[in-house]
Amino acid sequence: MSGSSVSPSWSNLPSVTSATPVPAWPFPASAAESAPPRRRDRGGRPPWRTARSGLYSRWNEREGAPRMAQGLYLGKRFDPKSGALGDRIDLDPADLLTHGLIVGMTGSGKTGLAIALLEELLRQGIPVLAIDPKGDLGNLLLLFDSFDAASFQPWIDLEAARREGQAASAAASATAAGWTTGLAEWGLSAKDAGALLRARDAVIYTPGSRSGVPLNVLQSLEAPKVDFESAEEDLRDEIAGIVAGLLGLLHIDADPLQSREAVFLANLIEQAWRAGKGYDLESLVAAVADPPFQKIGALAVDSVFPRKEREGLMLALNNLLAAPSFESWRTGEPLDIEKMLRAPDGRPRVSVVYTAHLSDEERLFVTALLLDKVKTWMRRQSGTSELRALVYMDEIFGYFPPHPANPPTKRPLLTLLKQARAQGVGVVLATQNPVDLDYKGLANMGTWMVGTLQTQQDRDRLMEGLTGAGVAASAVDALLGATKKRVFLLHDVHRAGPCLLHSRWALSYLRGPLTREEISRLMKGRAAEPQAPSARQAGVAGATAPILPAPLRHHYASRYGGEMAEPHVLVKYAVRYKGTAESVGVRAYPLAGSTPAETIEGEPIDVDEAAVATDSPPGLRHGDLPGWLTVEGARALEKALRERLPDKLAVTVLLDPVTKETSQPGETRETFAARLGAVGGGAAAARLRESLERKKRDLAVREQDLTGRKSEKWLALGSAVLQNIGLFTGRKRTLSGAGTVLTKSRLEDAAEARVGALRAEVAELEQQVTAHAEIDPGRFAEQELVPARTGVKLLRYDLLWVY
Repeated sequence: MSGSSVSPSWSNLPSVTSATPVPAWPFPASAAESAPPRRRDRGGRPPWRTARSGLYSRWNEREGAPRMAQGLYLGKRFDPKSGALGDRIDLDPADLLTHGLIVGMTGSGKTGLAIALLEELLRQGIPVLAIDPKGDLGNLLLLFDSFDAASFQPWIDLEAARREGQAASAAASATAAGWTTGLAEWGLSAKDAGALLRARDAVIYTPGSRSGVPLNVLQSLEAPKVDFESAEEDLRDEIAGIVAGLLGLLHIDADPLQSREAVFLANLIEQAWRAGKGYDLESLVAAVADPPFQKIGALAVDSVFPRKEREGLMLALNNLLAAPSFESWRTGEPLDIEKMLRAPDGRPRVSVVYTAHLSDEERLFVTALLLDKVKTWMRRQSGTSELRALVYMDEIFGYFPPHPANPPTKRPLLTLLKQARAQGVGVVLATQNPVDLDYKGLANMGTWMVGTLQTQQDRDRLMEGLTGAGVAASAVDALLGATKKRVFLLHDVHRAGPCLLHSRWALSYLRGPLTREEISRLMKGRAAEPQAPSARQAGVAGATAPILPAPLRHHYASRYGGEMAEPHVLVKYAVRYKGTAESVGVRAYPLAGSTPAETIEGEPIDVDEAAVATDSPPGLRHGDLPGWLTVEGARALEKALRERLPDKLAVTVLLDPVTKETSQPGETRETFAARLGAVGGGAAAARLRESLERKKRDLAVREQDLTGRKSEKWLALGSAVLQNIGLFTGRKRTLSGAGTVLTKSRLEDAAEARVGALRAEVAELEQQVTAHAEIDPGRFAEQELVPARTGVKLLRYDLLWVY
């Protein structure tokens, strides 16, 4: 439908003057100043007016998609005096690189204009990501090849038809006729709707619900597929968004600088991402209880956020995880922006993220995650002056409020408004009240579409903004006063001045907000696209280590090489047995008993402490912990270890009855015999040898003394004989020297007795030394050795997963 010339009545409106002073509130002006220069072809025409234009013209030509020689057909000029329509208004897609704002009260036609805008983008091959807090944007999927009653009837509002006294079939026929007529008045038909239906792909994502295509928003905790160092700033922003959204769900303050919970969780996620690892909610709960780092900043973790106080965060996350309604948050497609913008066959996709069914906190969480993902994706794109994709958000109230409010959605939105244009990403926001929006965001809006406003305050705010762009206040006032249903004030910084726009009829059937049941019908048979499982997701149930009571930490040891790990208590101790030096040992008891004492009664396994790791192997499944460990805590385990460990460390040793030596714990008979032989029978044998040598020395002395005594006796006897010769000659009558002889004889006898005794002792000692030197393992006897309680020290105890 060709447009006619503009009605002369427009000349009565005040013109734009460059001399108009710019007030302190400069938002549209700043958007104009930063707008990319409009490229032109050799004929001087803007690129969207050439026969082959746009980023997707080659795809359009190859696939037969509807390619428009003009821009985005939004509607026609409107003459407020006559009510006549003028020239059609085609918006250059590149104008949306400086972003846009649609404002209008309920009933102003704001949703219809937005849907027409999104339809036009898709007709140009430009993909759309639409965030739908109200439920209206699902109407983009109500496109039909033919405008007959059968196409419309499944979507007729039966209650409304009943109120009007119509049967469903009659209401469907009337709607089909009305839609055919309405489109014809704007130069469109069912043929255009069918062409768009085939040229684009459409999906309704329903996070937290299986009515549409579910979104696994918690997969955002998985490590990104890029090196952390190469995208550190973007990934830190993404982490901040994840943390803020998650804490918002838990109703916990999420100030990134002041909130302990926010700082702690951000450190957890960043450290994991730097290591190429990620979390699911289960493993995040476990990491809160047992963080993989010792310090936050310069202080110990327990100084910044003590374990006892972390339990509150841990329980809140666990309650979220345990809630049956939260199960659907963990399934579905990931937040992959590339896939949300393009179908596998290359067609542009409109992805409607439906959040009307969620609570306010859940909406903020999902929207913040989505916007952060868009921002990260956007920064990885090359620069362009063409519109690559558009992000549209309906009913922005509460997501982008003025200062000082700071919901988790505000930061990524502001970043997109300031930076996305360089990478070809536009943002369009819609609201009922302009006072709902942050001033800095409005300063980046280059295209305004303002419908009927609800309050004078809203009107004043718009007046202030538009006059700041150099438009006379009287012109703005006149234009705002002329708005009505489907009639909008259009201000585009790329155009000469503002005008009134009457929005065209939508190709899509504007059914109104869709219910989840209706979304299910639309998405029936459209399963989530298969995703390659992450390393963590590739495991089965139990892949996440359970939460441990303080001060226990997870450790891992490979023994059997399996994929299932069973819990043990790792014990390191120092023990000293009577007569032995202190030794250190490491063992592990299976956590299988119904009480701590029963656990210590189990059969331990020896453990090489050097082979114990702190990281779980990928895909490892964890067995169940005993209930008493969670209820009674680690202190009960420690008490049982201190009480029972000495008895459990009792050992059987070998006793040599000859040498009185005792083997070392674990020493075999042969080893013990060899050791005794190497040292000549041990300490007792050494003492025997010393005693033998001493006795031999004593014997030698006594034998020498005996020889002397014998000599003395014979000398005394000879002397006595000589002295008593006179008795035989008669010259001497008395006997002399006999007493001396008797004395010497007694001394000799005593010396001889002492020598005999020493010889017997030496012989006995020689036998004993020989017996000690000849070690016979068969004579060893077994003996149980129990350390004293004071001889056992508990050096360490922890949880060990043995697999």
